[in-house]
Amino acid sequence: MMRKLSAPLLFILFISSFLAFPKPGSGQGLEKGKIVDRVVCGRDSSQSYALFLPSEYTPEKKWPILYALDPGARGKVPLEHFQAAAEKYNYIVAGSNNARNGPWEPVVRAIQAVWYDTNIRFSINSKRIYVTGFSGGSRAASLFPQIINRPITGIIGCGAGLAVGIEPEKIAPAFYHGVVGIEDFNYLEMTMLDRKFDSHEVSHRILVFDGEHAWPPEDVCSRVIEWMELMGMKRQIRPTDEDLIKEIYEEELAKAQELEASGQLLRAVSDYEALASAFKDWLAKEDIETRIHQIRQGKEYQRLVKDESKRNEKEILHNRNFRRILDRIEKNPPPLWELNKLFIELDLYDLLDKAGKKKNINESSLAVRVLFSIEMNASRKGGTYLQKGDQERAILFLQIATKASLPDSPRLKYRFYNLACAYARHNSKKKALRNLKLAVENGFYDVAHIKQDEDLESIRNTKDFQKIIESLKEK
Repeated sequence: MMRKLSAPLLFILFISSFLAFPKPGSGQGLEKGKIVDRVVCGRDSSQSYALFLPSEYTPEKKWPILYALDPGARGKVPLEHFQAAAEKYNYIVAGSNNARNGPWEPVVRAIQAVWYDTNIRFSINSKRIYVTGFSGGSRAASLFPQIINRPITGIIGCGAGLAVGIEPEKIAPAFYHGVVGIEDFNYLEMTMLDRKFDSHEVSHRILVFDGEHAWPPEDVCSRVIEWMELMGMKRQIRPTDEDLIKEIYEEELAKAQELEASGQLLRAVSDYEALASAFKDWLAKEDIETRIHQIRQGKEYQRLVKDESKRNEKEILHNRNFRRILDRIEKNPPPLWELNKLFIELDLYDLLDKAGKKKNINESSLAVRVLFSIEMNASRKGGTYLQKGDQERAILFLQIATKASLPDSPRLKYRFYNLACAYARHNSKKKALRNLKLAVENGFYDVAHIKQDEDLESIRNTKDFQKIIESLKEK
């Protein structure tokens, strides 16, 4: 978990950001129109970033820049999602290869290193500075203006809200664009943040997409950048483009109408309201406001509002319950044969059943969010106890994490593999081999890692282990 920065540290970091930048260079030698995986920072060779320069980049003009913060320090990943929009709208994009999900001090150093280096290398429009982040990176993005000690134009928070101590009013003058998947375990946090921004009258939009806790897909990222273009026109920091205004309006209107037609009235109203607000100075908004009023007055919408409120309460209770149970396991672990009892107590069977029933997207999404929270929390605790050598606690938590995983989850192979390691260290060879086989069946193909992993020492010389290795060699 990220720690809050101390006032002295912030002061030191802010002072360092007053250093004058040399005259920007041409970015010579860096390929345009493609992602460059690693650009080493000139002032600090331990820091680097992935880079995208639009094909038309030239140092003779100023360019908008988007800084990107991935919680796993995978600088290239967000660039892959924003590349199409960055090329279309001529954004430089720089993704830190060092900033990750805490602690804070290295995150701050990484941000400042990339900030300084990009300002040396490239010709940047100081009025069009943007930042995006996912999960913990989203929280770091909300601190970006403080870290570089200057206001910025826009913040794109994906899959999580603001850092501790950052209230909505501190975001201004930046425009805040939140993005969250309906199956993201931080969905409730983001919808509540939307209301906080409303109450503080901070310029913002929260966009919900069909997905889980992950960087938004490319088409959603393009919508976000288009929205930033609109805000740039409204604030007169980029030329007004009437054709683009009309194009974005029609696309966003079609998206809202599609949501309405599919019965997702809450999301439809949210998108209609965003349209009415963003385009009020350009296009007639009366038809949209009339439609918003009609939907809000309808019985179906009012029912959905009540259902959403009940779901929110249910989700809060689920989260409290599983945290209480996980804390109890840490303090007083039950015997391993009581695992099924724990699954029932955690409502895993019921949640898995609801998650698989996609007819009611709101109910299934709630179940997916809770399951994901259980999975990640239990997995984290299990991994910690595995490292500590407390195999029984490790098995309990890793079994819960594995059970909470959806059948088609790409993480399931890691859950089975970690469980195999825990059972092997526990000297429960049959269970270790069974879970290792399940890990392989679900896509864990790293033969070299399996052969060298010390956690699997107790099963390494068994015939079944050798069969698993041989099966992997054939893949």
